[in-house]
Amino acid sequence: MAYLEGRLRENNVGPENEHTGYVLEIEVDISALQDPEELVNEEVAVTGDLEFIDYSERGKILVFRVTSAAAVEEETEETG
Repeated sequence: MAYLEGRLRENNVGPENEHTGYVLEIEVDISALQDPEELVNEEVAVTGDLEFIDYSERGKILVFRVTSAAAVEEETEETG
């Protein structure tokens, strides 16, 4: 069983039957990536590990430490 922590927000984008209506936002560490700014504001697929980082100001925060990432290409529907 996995434990995740983040900000839960409503997401009413798209058809109702294709989304639960909620998104859990968690902090990600992308320092291992080359040119991560190319992926900002894109839909991405990431792999990595979850770990707690103990920050002096914020305390223990769950962070997803990304080891690889790639932009997800949108599929276009063919009309025939």
